[in-house]
Amino acid sequence: MARKVKQAHGGSITLAQKGDVLNPKGPTPKLLSTITAELKAKGYERATANQVADAFETLMNVPQNELADMVKDEKAPMSLRIVGKAMLTAKGWEVLQAMLDRAHGKAKQQIEHGGSITIPAPIINLAHDRPQSQAD
Repeated sequence: MARKVKQAHGGSITLAQKGDVLNPKGPTPKLLSTITAELKAKGYERATANQVADAFETLMNVPQNELADMVKDEKAPMSLRIVGKAMLTAKGWEVLQAMLDRAHGKAKQQIEHGGSITIPAPIINLAHDRPQSQAD
């Protein structure tokens, strides 16, 4: 149990003994930058857009039995495991479409537009005022 010790200047300090918790709030939360730094120190790197596209394109060629094995491997990246599991479900086609959209962009859709616009000819009225003569 922590104990207070009086000081010569009139104040006191709290001395902790083994096992005492002086900060009841707990540890400070980890920031995303801290987690990123820890992951980089362990050798993990950021996945670039090109790497993601390459991975998706390659996954499309993996046979079903190998994909099932890859999904079970707990040391495989989570992105691979999540996408692989989704590919093996009944909604596999939707996953493939999403992967193609991510890797190559959405397919161009052509829209036919037909119609006509009728613009009437403009009517121009000219009015000419004659200057009045001084004699009038």
